[in-house]
Amino acid sequence: MASDSWVFRVIPAPGESFGHFLGRFRRANQLSHRAIADHLGVRVSWVEDWERPSRRRSPTELQRIALSKLVEVDPKQLAKMLPPARLHLQTRLCAACYAETPVHQVNWQREGREVCDRHALRLLSACPICGAGFRTPVYWEDERCEQCELMFTQMRIYQQSRQRQGRSPSSATPEQSGCQQ
Repeated sequence: MASDSWVFRVIPAPGESFGHFLGRFRRANQLSHRAIADHLGVRVSWVEDWERPSRRRSPTELQRIALSKLVEVDPKQLAKMLPPARLHLQTRLCAACYAETPVHQVNWQREGREVCDRHALRLLSACPICGAGFRTPVYWEDERCEQCELMFTQMRIYQQSRQRQGRSPSSATPEQSGCQQ
């Protein structure tokens, strides 16, 4: 791709979801949805929907080609990042994966997948301390629960192994959990 680009290059992590990547790219370059839409010649609402898998709108092949020139990522790589056809609508997280690479993984959203294939831990759909559901990954710039501010990486101690039971949220004190009160 071009080396004299006007954009700050954001490298997608292996397995990163499309919406999370696009949000990171927009923040790194201080671009609005409108700026990307204008650059690509598409509706603003389409760009907004691309970041929200539950809207079930993904860029077409031609739109991915145009977007690839802007973000400097191969269109085939962008296609691999798109939400799965069978989508689990509630945002999920493997805190162990997130501690290793702080990005939302597309595989966490596959319908029927309840366990992280890498760590054999149950995927979280809500904060284990306060029960708040996770925001859409595009908004994960703070890397924490929006309600109680528990860091995603600290949620690892609450994830249950497929083979054995982990610690339950009720067995830890707020100090142990890192939850602010």
